[in-house]
Amino acid sequence: MPTAPIIITITTAITMSTNAPDRLLYLLQVANASFPTGAFNHSYGFETWIDSGALDDAASFESACRDWLRYAAVPTDGAAVAHAHRRAAAGDLDGLVDLDHIVGALKLSRESREASFKTGRALLGAYRDVFSADSLAPFAEATRDGRCEGHQAVIFGAAAEAQGIGADDAVLAFLHAALSNLVSVGARLIPLGQIESQRIVRDAWPLLTQGADQACTTEIDTLGSATAGLDVASMRHERLHTRLCMS
Repeated sequence: MPTAPIIITITTAITMSTNAPDRLLYLLQVANASFPTGAFNHSYGFETWIDSGALDDAASFESACRDWLRYAAVPTDGAAVAHAHRRAAAGDLDGLVDLDHIVGALKLSRESREASFKTGRALLGAYRDVFSADSLAPFAEATRDGRCEGHQAVIFGAAAEAQGIGADDAVLAFLHAALSNLVSVGARLIPLGQIESQRIVRDAWPLLTQGADQACTTEIDTLGSATAGLDVASMRHERLHTRLCMS
């Protein structure tokens, strides 16, 4: 009898050590720029600012990135990842569809909205093919039927839940990937050096952590952004004389 708790404890430890690396590896793979979503090719209006000369060096670009995180990425897509995670855990397909509509409505420019659901659908397809996972089949059917568009944040959160990832880790990975992709845009367009680019990401670690905490506690009725200037830049992007990014 006294040995029973020891056996249970050892079994649990083995299970945790087996699954934890898989969860970490999943996040490292899906949040990587090489995962085929096309997110690395979207500037979300930043190319317009760079083209105008408003952002022309590492300092100005970093400041804009940090504002984008605080006032756009965290309270919209970051929060949507957390809400998608919870609704997926509850098996609430209608809730995921409703959340997808909210995320789409918060994308004020056509290009940013299209970027969000195009990368989302690419993420959904790659997730199902690479991981042979059918957990998101009902949501995929809803996108095919036109019930929703399939925005990246919603799919990222739902897929992370299906893989056993916690909501906080999913949001942090999503925000880090979004910032890394945006910095890669700045590196190509300004251009920035590799060390400068990596320092921007590294110096944002505290902001990313705080942002993930904020996103996980953001109520559904308070999702939204306060980046009117960037929204206008995104609307102007399609009329630039030359474009290297899709949005």
